[in-house]
Amino acid sequence: MKQMGFFKNSNLPDRAVGQVIIGEDYVSELGGALMSLGIGVIACPNNERVDPRLRSHVDLSALHMGGNRLVVSEAVATEGFISALSGLCAEITLSKAPFGCKYPEDAGLCAAVIGERIFHNKSLSVLPNEPRLIDVKQGYAKCTVCIVNENAAVTSDRGMARAMAAAGLDVLTVRDGYISLEGYDKGFIGGASFKIAPDLLALTGTLDGHPDRTQIELFLLSHGVKPVYLTGKRIFDIGSAVPIML
Repeated sequence: MKQMGFFKNSNLPDRAVGQVIIGEDYVSELGGALMSLGIGVIACPNNERVDPRLRSHVDLSALHMGGNRLVVSEAVATEGFISALSGLCAEITLSKAPFGCKYPEDAGLCAAVIGERIFHNKSLSVLPNEPRLIDVKQGYAKCTVCIVNENAAVTSDRGMARAMAAAGLDVLTVRDGYISLEGYDKGFIGGASFKIAPDLLALTGTLDGHPDRTQIELFLLSHGVKPVYLTGKRIFDIGSAVPIML
């Protein structure tokens, strides 16, 4: 019998992903494409503590710390969701975050975990004493960063780019915008992407309208990563996803 569980390194699968956690509002749109890749879906319930436009963004509701450690907002801790995670042997810590419906009160769980580094605004983070934490100004750290591998990332946020470069990452800084988020004038590339294998990066849609498409694709290629476009739509922000192994 196959055992379920989480990858050792958050956001960085070391083999093909078997399942992902995504917000329930996006299951109908992306579930079919993921299933065609052999990837199942666990729906994270909508978070009614945040802006309704962001209620299905997993990066505001669940934070994978690596291994089986998962911090989950009490707002989405339904019996079904917790049961599904417990069935994967998750070690779940419930958090009162988000503490408000608007930024930055909604960003307590939105940390970018990249290998042994965690980038987040320490004053907002639910884990301010975590030894791996690197303090940054950006509250939406995870949403603004597309994690390519343990030593590479793409972002449009210049403050995040400086912090990651100072920590030794190879960073591609792209132009702001050109990513859809319903109800807003723009979304972020981290919220529109997630790894589904060591060499595969899933993107919610195409980069056809992005002026830095070529640079992004070449950057991925230079790090041995191929883009997988889940839909034919313009790339859109879903608050990313949590990859799970089989």
